[in-house]
Amino acid sequence: MSIEIPHLNERLVEAARYALMRRLMPAIRHHIAGTLQPIGMMSAMLKRRIQAATPDMVELGKNTQALNDLSREAAATSLNLMTWLAPKDNDPVALNSAVEESFGLIATELSFRGFSVVNETAEVSVKLPKGVVRSVFTASLIALTDAAGNPAKVVVSATQEAGIVQLQISIVPNDTADLAMADSRAPGYRALQWADVQALANAEGVRLHHAFDSVRLAYGPALP
Repeated sequence: MSIEIPHLNERLVEAARYALMRRLMPAIRHHIAGTLQPIGMMSAMLKRRIQAATPDMVELGKNTQALNDLSREAAATSLNLMTWLAPKDNDPVALNSAVEESFGLIATELSFRGFSVVNETAEVSVKLPKGVVRSVFTASLIALTDAAGNPAKVVVSATQEAGIVQLQISIVPNDTADLAMADSRAPGYRALQWADVQALANAEGVRLHHAFDSVRLAYGPALP
């Protein structure tokens, strides 16, 4: 006897988003902590200068302004990182900068696992909905490297033709990679599966095709 699950597709998308966020959370925490570290250092320096026998008020003024600037920057960065967890919009964003943002978020994990990244999307001037890159592209990148196992080079390229944007992520063997330096520990959460990526692609209107060493994403109103 089969059991029907109401809104099955929505639940699959929700599960895939949760799996992706669990993989991204360590990186998000690390980046937020990184923005707060300079504030702590500046605060400690201000405390020492205030407690001096004859505080230099000019320098204290400069330090206070610097602390204010650091606080604003940290708040803006943290708020942007938090939108990965709870997106407020799906506005169009520049493809190359959005890809760089995704790389920046998981670059440390990829590096620890022995993967180097080559981004060749800079020459494609096009905008995509934020969710396409943050959700489908990032999940594809993680799923592909999870499946690859051994350290390698990751090459990302893009093309635009007849109203369709295609993103290609390829795994290229890296003969110079130091296998001994690669961190072989399992990820903090389960590996992403292509079923997860497909659910996210369906939700964002992206056509997905994957092989053992590559994945291609196609997006555009001209898609049949």
